[in-house]
Amino acid sequence: MAEEEKARKRGRQPKAQKAEEQPQKSFKVLVVDDDQEIGYMFQRLLGGPQTSVTIARDGYEALEMIKAEPYNLIFLDVRLPGMDGVQTLEEIKKLRPDSIVVMMSGYSVEEEIKRAMALGAQDFIAKPFEDIDEIMTIEEVARYLSLHELTVRRLARDGEIPAFKIGRQWRVKKALLDRWIEREAMRNVQERGAQEREGKE
Repeated sequence: MAEEEKARKRGRQPKAQKAEEQPQKSFKVLVVDDDQEIGYMFQRLLGGPQTSVTIARDGYEALEMIKAEPYNLIFLDVRLPGMDGVQTLEEIKKLRPDSIVVMMSGYSVEEEIKRAMALGAQDFIAKPFEDIDEIMTIEEVARYLSLHELTVRRLARDGEIPAFKIGRQWRVKKALLDRWIEREAMRNVQERGAQEREGKE
């Protein structure tokens, strides 16, 4: 009130109170599972001031969300109503080829997992989740890849497979990281091949 009175005496409009700015979530996780409790578990486990965890109940809903905005990490159940997880993955890779996707299942789905890996999934985790640290490690690796993308691309270009310290461990979920770097290395080879072909024309 005192500030408003002073402003009036000076012939000025009192300054409007600024609305509190909400910190922007810098790391976005999408969980695609028809079991809502699984989604809530991920929200409790990974959600925080810098991390948002969004839940999709099926593949169609997930694709609409992914069309609207990119996600840094996607946990995708293999068994989904309507469009299954592997079909959903195929569509995700068309929309967002660089998406880091981790498949999940509580069933024996070896063939589906092989197909998913061939389509570009980075990893697989079994339900029920007995090792919560595994999920945390995947999230931290994905966060590292998102924050240090240029560094990882350089390592891929140079053919180096590094070991990164995640938390207190040197356990990296190395398969996830190696697949990402291998994909980037293949991309570099393809780009060089295209440049060489252009130079010959």
